[in-house]
Amino acid sequence: MTGAMYAAIGGLKTHMTNLNVIGNNIANVNTAAYKAQRMIFQESLYTTRRAGSDGTAIRGGNTPSQIGYGAQVGSIDLNMAPGTFNPTGWGLDCMIDGDGFFMVGTKDMVLDSGEVYNRAMLTRAGDFDIDPKGYITDGQGNVVYGFQMVYNPEYEPGATEAEIAQAKIEGRNIQDKLILSTQLVPLRTPLKAVEPTEENGGYDPTSQTYKWQAGDPVYNVLGAYQEGSNERLNLSLADPSYYDPETGAFADTVPPGANAPNSEDNRETEFSSEDFFEKGGAIPNRDDQKVNLESLSVNENGAIIGTADNGDTVIVGYIAIAQVTAPNGVTHTGGPYYKAQEGAGDVTVGIAGGIFPSGTYLNNAKLVEGDGDDAYTPELKNLLGQMKSIKIQGSGLEASTADVATEFANMIVTQRGYQANTRIVTVTDSMLEELVNMKR
Repeated sequence: MTGAMYAAIGGLKTHMTNLNVIGNNIANVNTAAYKAQRMIFQESLYTTRRAGSDGTAIRGGNTPSQIGYGAQVGSIDLNMAPGTFNPTGWGLDCMIDGDGFFMVGTKDMVLDSGEVYNRAMLTRAGDFDIDPKGYITDGQGNVVYGFQMVYNPEYEPGATEAEIAQAKIEGRNIQDKLILSTQLVPLRTPLKAVEPTEENGGYDPTSQTYKWQAGDPVYNVLGAYQEGSNERLNLSLADPSYYDPETGAFADTVPPGANAPNSEDNRETEFSSEDFFEKGGAIPNRDDQKVNLESLSVNENGAIIGTADNGDTVIVGYIAIAQVTAPNGVTHTGGPYYKAQEGAGDVTVGIAGGIFPSGTYLNNAKLVEGDGDDAYTPELKNLLGQMKSIKIQGSGLEASTADVATEFANMIVTQRGYQANTRIVTVTDSMLEELVNMKR
């Protein structure tokens, strides 16, 4: 008889858990990018009163006789379906239209390998801003990861169409001064250029010409291929030991950690300071003064675009999008953040709209076919995704997927279920009371 009471108590606990889920959904009905949860009830343990039988040549079979002991929590799932677009009017606010997450974290995450996938926090909330140092950050102060525009060391000003075409055949780009690097880095606005002088190489007294203007945007540089890995990492001109403005010369090697935290290798430069200046490069301000950008916006591919003081249109970089095999399997770590842990599957990173061509790898890695010493095949996990079906909607955030009407209906059903279970406890108590009173 008391089995009914224990079953009802199990039902009470399970309905209370469901009410907690509903209450959390209702509390976050106005939370940007909140994903509603759903609890699934599951039957609890059964006791078998009589086992089933297939029967014999003489007697027929019978089904098993079993009694259950209430309900328990089967699962609590996340509904990762995209929410509706909520316009805010803020230029850097953005929403992912499709499956995927923004990648945020600290500045010191390992960037030279796919380990960054495991350390990064994933979020659907695109409430971004620019901090005093020029880093793109979210509402909690975490830096936003993406792919930056960098100086192209192979750029040749004044190249003819024939030279450009031949370079393309050879797999080189000599046409574009700025190119998109595939190194995953914290997005940061360019720095301001210093006042050009004869000492720092910005002014040519012979021709009385300036190679740049003070305040011009200064980008990082795409480095040389690293021996043994065929990867090209961004070289940070902001590092004072990389470029000496007093002598107007580049260092022979780039110090460990120059825009690549935890990297233990020195990366050789590909060009001299003279080459750099001739290709339109400038020297950044040593005080890390960021370029002031106006009319900030995020386009459908996730490019952060603004206008500098000198009128130049600046593309800070492209916001990285991470996709997991099972979006509903990500682990909620608090606030708007998730982790791609067990249950989420593999992580693929790319840019919305399929900007990267097929076969593009992280860290600008080059596939070298063959079986000799020079052969190199990048790790499969570093293959960048196409993500052609994803778009970014700017000037707005993703609304919560918690629906008030649905949650209230679920709350009513849960309340009645809880009430019914209390009646079982009451009735069982009354029956036990009658049993105790039999001796009278």
